[in-house]
Amino acid sequence: MSKTCFQCGGELQVNKNKPYHYTESGLDNVVLFGINQYKCKACSETFVSIPMMEELHLLLGRELCCKKGLLTGKEVKFIRKELHMKAKEMAQALGVTASTVSRWENDKEPIGETHDRLLRSFYMLYASEQTEKILHRDAVHIFSNLPTKRKRLQRTTKLEFSPADWMGGR
Repeated sequence: MSKTCFQCGGELQVNKNKPYHYTESGLDNVVLFGINQYKCKACSETFVSIPMMEELHLLLGRELCCKKGLLTGKEVKFIRKELHMKAKEMAQALGVTASTVSRWENDKEPIGETHDRLLRSFYMLYASEQTEKILHRDAVHIFSNLPTKRKRLQRTTKLEFSPADWMGGR
């Protein structure tokens, strides 16, 4: 990667030791460690370099599919975007209206137990088809271990990863 700023051509300062709050994912709780973060000494422009984004998003999707509580609105939206679906398309696939999907995504209404499980199943199947990799070896185990009458968790668990977590030690 070039050591000059894309904006002004100035010299870049690199920081790899600072945690990076990855809000670009659409999720508030993702923190990445060991990511190159750049700041221009001249114009103060900042940007990051995240390797193998598809693999990172697969890891995030897998974590969401395995979580105990119901999916939050931002998590529903993340999964929908990873499925490359419009809200209307996802609504049709889940047998609900587009306004229902909108209410889920905007935290106006929690996703129901059945639709939560179905959305997770869609994602796991889609991700496995797209990558030709198995997202999770024992998917039935994930669903059978989810508590019944789940609620949205009051606190969102922080998801922390280093590149080795999604790059497989490359």
